[in-house]
Amino acid sequence: MIKAFKTIMFHKDFRSRFLWTALILIVFEIGQNILIPGIDRGSLARLIGSQYALNLAASVTGGNLHRFSLLAIGLGPYMSALIVWQALSSIKAFHLDRISERGDHLLKMLITILVALIQGFVIAQQVKTSPAPFLYWSNPLAATLMITLLLTTGAVFLSWLSDMNAELGIGGPSALIVAGMISGWFVQIRNFLEDYLFENFNFNSIILVFVLACTMLFILMMMVFMYQAELRLPVAHITIDSSLSADTYIPIKLVPAGAMPFMFAISFYAFARYLLLFAASFSSEPAWIVSLLKNTNLDQPNGIILYLLVLSLLSYAFAFLNINPSDIAEKLQKSGDYIWNIRPGRPTRKYISRHLIRMSLVGTLYIDLVSAVPLAIGIRDPSFTGYGLYVGMLITLVSMLLTVIDQVKALTEKYNYSALLPLPEAEVRRKRP
Repeated sequence: MIKAFKTIMFHKDFRSRFLWTALILIVFEIGQNILIPGIDRGSLARLIGSQYALNLAASVTGGNLHRFSLLAIGLGPYMSALIVWQALSSIKAFHLDRISERGDHLLKMLITILVALIQGFVIAQQVKTSPAPFLYWSNPLAATLMITLLLTTGAVFLSWLSDMNAELGIGGPSALIVAGMISGWFVQIRNFLEDYLFENFNFNSIILVFVLACTMLFILMMMVFMYQAELRLPVAHITIDSSLSADTYIPIKLVPAGAMPFMFAISFYAFARYLLLFAASFSSEPAWIVSLLKNTNLDQPNGIILYLLVLSLLSYAFAFLNINPSDIAEKLQKSGDYIWNIRPGRPTRKYISRHLIRMSLVGTLYIDLVSAVPLAIGIRDPSFTGYGLYVGMLITLVSMLLTVIDQVKALTEKYNYSALLPLPEAEVRRKRP
């Protein structure tokens, strides 16, 4: 891998992509350090720390509510907009499949702005409830509107940055999410050590930290294995002599949905709580909303069950989005290729679907297990819930890093065959006299 990286670093296109990503990450880090003024940081940390789902939803999408910067809510609004867009696209009456690519992008951005406004307003309202929240803003309404506007602007700007990185750089949104998660992890590790080791320094605390560190290392190793393990369905080509060609297969990963279920599950869960808090802000906090928020919190059994249910449903949904058996069967039938001992068409689709469901079941059970155990501990010790959720962040981090590595490998293969493949149109224009 290192040798391949050194090789492609000499390629102009890769150097350009690498420099663009570096520039975008620098801009991202600057935005993370542009703090919103007029906020009492101590009361804010206590307030946001009690909202586990909201803080985690920001953390897994490149944000950080504890820092409360311009980019505090991360790519959460954009991901929530994608969920809404997928739901609307599934309704045939809207005919969204007829919209142009530009119109599609515009509508997604409008939904992103709407979601960001709701999230920003709810956060601004929650900050108002903390002791002495505004140090020098005398008008609370003006402060609320200003915070909402700043958070919305940051969310839209971050969505634009991710699109720019997808077009010009390496990793797309994954690079920004990984950078935001890593920067936030150092703070959380320090807070964890202060809470469980430094404040109560004894033999039991040392054993606890050691066991948790070994557990996280084991989960990390298992996640790398789970995300790289795959089932290979052999494919036969009728126009190619199999003795002269490499083995061709359809890969189905053990976790075919990747980390997308976790990211979208926590975003969906957090967005639902944002809507409840948004509705409560226009009234005197009705009892049913207060009860619903309390019983669906992630330190309550009902909240954990609801979260795992959403996580499981999204795992199967994203598995079939990433690997569409109908499309694969149709392409194989049109090309004349087939899976060994399986008839083309409908039998092929059923065969792929059956294996995909089995692999998704294993992956979903594993993701649910590593997500549920820390949350179950949090039922007895609510202070542990916030740290337990970072197991899911580790899952996301592994998946995102592997995605970036796969893209670098794809660029390596592309440059190895650059003499046989046509140049991109942009490079052709640059080479013309």
